[in-house]
This record gives sequence, C-alpha cells and structure tokens, in this order.
Amino acid sequence: MALQLKKLGYKDVKILKGGLGSWANAGLPLENKPAAG
Repeated sequence: MALQLKKLGYKDVKILKGGLGSWANAGLPLENKPAAG
C-alpha cells in the first residue's frame, strides 16, 4: 500500500514493518475517527 501511495505522488509515506498490529502491540497511539466524506 505504501508503495502505491508513493506512486500516486504522496511524499510523507512510511512502510511500517510488522504492520498495524505491531504498532498496536507496542502500545503506540491509535485514533478511531470516522472517515471524512
């Protein structure tokens, strides 16, 4: 997904090793907001 976003022109994109699950398991912050639109 990150590579596709970069191809679309997004500049501030990072690849998260281990995915979102690793982020959450590390106790890092998550936001739960409805999508805009």
